[in-house]
This record gives sequence, C-alpha cells and structure tokens, in this order.
Amino acid sequence: MLTFQTGQKSPLNQLTSHQILTLSVRVTGPAADYDLSLFGLDPAGKLSDDRYLVFYNQPATPEGAVQMHSGVRGEKVFQIDLTRLPHSVRRLSLTASVDAGTFGQIDHAEITLSAGGQPVATYRVTGRDFQQERAVMLLDIYFKDMWRVGAVGQGFNGGLDALVKHYGGTVSDRPAPSAPPPSPPPAAAPAPSAPSLNLKKVTLEKKGESTRISLKKSGHAEPIRVNLNWDRGGKRGGLLGRAAASADLDLGCMFLLNDGTRSVIQALGNRFGSERLSPHILLDKDDRTGAATDGENLTIFRPDLIHTVLVFACIYEGTNDFTQVGARLSLKDTQDNEILMHLSNPDIQRTFCGIALIENIGGDIRVTKEERYFFGHQDCDEHYGFGFNWVAGSK
Repeated sequence: MLTFQTGQKSPLNQLTSHQILTLSVRVTGPAADYDLSLFGLDPAGKLSDDRYLVFYNQPATPEGAVQMHSGVRGEKVFQIDLTRLPHSVRRLSLTASVDAGTFGQIDHAEITLSAGGQPVATYRVTGRDFQQERAVMLLDIYFKDMWRVGAVGQGFNGGLDALVKHYGGTVSDRPAPSAPPPSPPPAAAPAPSAPSLNLKKVTLEKKGESTRISLKKSGHAEPIRVNLNWDRGGKRGGLLGRAAASADLDLGCMFLLNDGTRSVIQALGNRFGSERLSPHILLDKDDRTGAATDGENLTIFRPDLIHTVLVFACIYEGTNDFTQVGARLSLKDTQDNEILMHLSNPDIQRTFCGIALIENIGGDIRVTKEERYFFGHQDCDEHYGFGFNWVAGSK
C-alpha cells in the first residue's frame, strides 16, 4: 500500500487495475462536525454542474457513479465508479470544511483509497500541516491521459465560501450578523446541518434525508423507541394478501458505542440486548406470526452512549421480498416527537434492508433514511463497515 506525501501523485494503474474505488475519510478534532464533500469538476477544473457536488445533503450523482454514506467510526465513505462518470467530469476533488475552528486545531485527517476490497493507498495530515484554514483540499482523482491520484493538502482561510469560489461556484452574499439567515442556501455549497426536531411528526421521504433530535444537556438522554410494522392479511387480496399475512419480518440493528463496543441486536441467535446493561438497547420480541399489531420494537435507552446505530429489517420467511408487505419504520422520543419512513422503493431481489442510520453528532441524534437493500447481513456489513464475522444461524 502506498503512503502519499503532500504533493505526491501516482497513476491509478500503478495502485490497482480496478476502476471501482472507495474513499474512506475521517477527520478528528475539537469541532462537532467536519463536513466532507467530493467535487466533480470539468476538464477546466470547475464545478460546471452542481449535481456533481456530493455531500451529506446530496449523497449521490444523478447516475450513481459517486455515492456517499457514513462509516462506523465517524468516517464518510465515497463509493466511486469511474466507468459511469460522464466525460464532462474529469476530476474528483475531496475536500473538508469546518464552521467553528480551523484545521490547525485538528488531530488528524486520514484518507484511505481502496479497490477490490483492499486498501491501496493512504494519505494523512495533522494540525501541524495547517494554520488558520477552515476549508482544505485533501486528495484528487483526476484524468490526465489516464486516471491519476494526487495528494493536495492545501486550504483556504476563507472557509467554504473560498473553496466554492475556487471551483467556479457562486455563493450568496452573507447578511450582517443582525439580519436573518439567507434562504435558500447557495446552490453550490452544502446546506446547513439538518434542523433539530421541533415538530411532532416528520416524514423522511427520500433516501439520504435526515433530521435531528437534541439530547438533554443534563446527560442521560431519554429513550428512543423504534418500531417496525407492516401490512397484515386482509388489506390486500389474493396472493399478495396471503403473503402479507404469513410474512415474518425481523427488526434489528448493528451498533457501535462511543467506547468502541460493537455488536448486533436481533432475534436470530436470541441477541435481544438489555435495558439495564450495555449496550442499553433492547429488542422486545420476535413477531413470527404477524399477529402482534404493534409489530416489532427496539428501544435505545441510552442514545447518549451510542456512536452509530444502523436499524435494519430482514425477511426471515413467508414472502419473497419487501414489495408485498408495505413495511414502515417509526422512531419516537418521550416527548411524542415522531420520525416516519416507509420502505417505498423495495428491491424484488433482496430480502435485507438497512433502513435508518442513527448517529450521535456532537450531542445531537441525527436520523437518516437509508433504505438500502442487500442480500443479507454480511452484504450490508461490508457496505457500512462494522467489521463483523458472520456465520449461518436459525431461530
């Protein structure tokens, strides 16, 4: 594996023969959030099409050549298929920015480039490499006669505005401190963080949409209750009705706590968790018949202790796919705030769905609709990077 130094470049074909790549990025430091973005630039190095700016509020390009999701240690993971990129995009520039603080204060930023499931290159910078920069360019994947990789490590004191302008984007004028915030945000720049949940009910419609729940400042946050439910027989006629009636859907989660503990909560293997003991996550039952009208329920009793929780559902038996059961997930706190999401785009070939990502971000809980379909537990784990060893099981 090649370790890049700032300014170093290499043809991609000297690192790997693959053109489907993964960039894993992690920035650690005192700020609550470091925003990671991947700019898709034209041959002149400009952002001529803002659909090719991939960040948390726009996690994929139109054709899916670049997709972004969250890893398990606070990483952001960019999956890149160079063969699907349009010829109008010849450079992918990985950047990081921060609203409060500078990159001179970070512990480190680490980027790993992987291909074929194996790391092929890494690049690491620390706060000693910067001073007052609030936005930095970290690494480029670009086409110059062939695809190449370059470690950049340069930044802008002006922050995200200066970065967007550098790439040819436009930024709306900022008001004086006493003026209300601008609306809408600049098209080429990431939108503000997802708002705290202050309505009684929020529905997340699209993949990648998110909202936040503020934890109590006193420390021990109130429980978050997660419910999986689906259509029972009688709502549909014929074969679909019988399939829904006999469907056995299982609710579970993969989790990583702030102390590094990671595991799985699910009925399979009788891993129901505990309210009083770590991880303070409890699955209430296994509704194998569909007779329980309240579905299956998972409670996160100490959301202040979690780092990342991926809530999933899988079909154990009784139906071939999620298209027949109208599955939906809801999350409620003790104030009766509710977040709803429907499995609105089922994959008829896959029986496992990563539904929602719950992350502790600087003391707030961010809930993101994922709705990603997989062939099974291991397939899902490889995508999100929890790193479990899977064996066949039954219940």
